[in-house]
Amino acid sequence: MKLERCVNASFVPRRLLEQLPDEQFSPDNFYSFMDIALQSPNQLLFILLSDTNEIIGFLWCEINMLEKILFVNILSVNKELWHVGNTVKFTVDFLKELFDKLELHKVLWISDRPALFEKMGFLRSKNILLEYSGEEK
Repeated sequence: MKLERCVNASFVPRRLLEQLPDEQFSPDNFYSFMDIALQSPNQLLFILLSDTNEIIGFLWCEINMLEKILFVNILSVNKELWHVGNTVKFTVDFLKELFDKLELHKVLWISDRPALFEKMGFLRSKNILLEYSGEEK
């Protein structure tokens, strides 16, 4: 496997976007947004390639340059790779190299499987993620 920088979001297979769990996520909006976003050096899109150069996933991150923080927005891989921890480990190793290369202070990644990432050197954040949806309860 290898991750390669991609400057054209149309290379990301639609199936990798359609399988994302967020019901409000729209693949069409992703493609439109990325056309604009990828003009910024702070937006990083990588495609995950198999040993035969087949696209088997993608990784989208962005850098907060003021705080030197890399935020992982999306990692999506072929379904047959979901339960194989090698893909996540490979991606985490890649991010650690990127962390050193770009002299970052933090990498942030929202996950519903924190134990998996804690095994790979991530710590639970001291900060709490809060959200506002515009709806008053």
